[in-house]
Amino acid sequence: SDTKSGHGLAEFGVPVANIAYPFSNASKNNLPLLFYHVWLSIFQMVRLGPTKVSSILLAAPAFDDDFPLWSGPMFAMLETSVAAIMEAQAEIGVVCFHPHYKIPNEQSGFPGFGQMHSITKLQSFVVVVDDATKTLTRNDIAAGGAWQRRTPHATINVLRADQLQQAEGRRNTGLLYARNIRVLT
Repeated sequence: SDTKSGHGLAEFGVPVANIAYPFSNASKNNLPLLFYHVWLSIFQMVRLGPTKVSSILLAAPAFDDDFPLWSGPMFAMLETSVAAIMEAQAEIGVVCFHPHYKIPNEQSGFPGFGQMHSITKLQSFVVVVDDATKTLTRNDIAAGGAWQRRTPHATINVLRADQLQQAEGRRNTGLLYARNIRVLT
């Protein structure tokens, strides 16, 4: 659904709740304002609780044309601040999306956003699921992987850690990525 998440997790105690869609008008020259919007949204999500807000999709359109800034300094600061908070209180997880997302490669040093795998790892998923390497090139697999992290605007997705853990435990990662790559290429 585009308004609620948590579907299919009721048996694990995860309620279906609203997705919040905040917006940041921060410019590329004002990362502190972006982080203010992110942390204000997170604070509101945590305060309202899991029955009211399940996740956040915060759009930051000023960053749409600058993937190096979004994937470099911005993501490094976000990931570091979330990791610091998570040591004290494990409540949230963060994944980022971008209109120009590129799959990380082993040489770039860019780890990807929120568990996105390298081209080699994605290729291993596809090979295990079906012998798609006969029809899909590394470039096809990279494109299919990248499309899974592309959105119309630079976006920060904040998830509740317990919901993320339950969802991760229920999915077969290799099958999910292989299916998505097949659909998106």
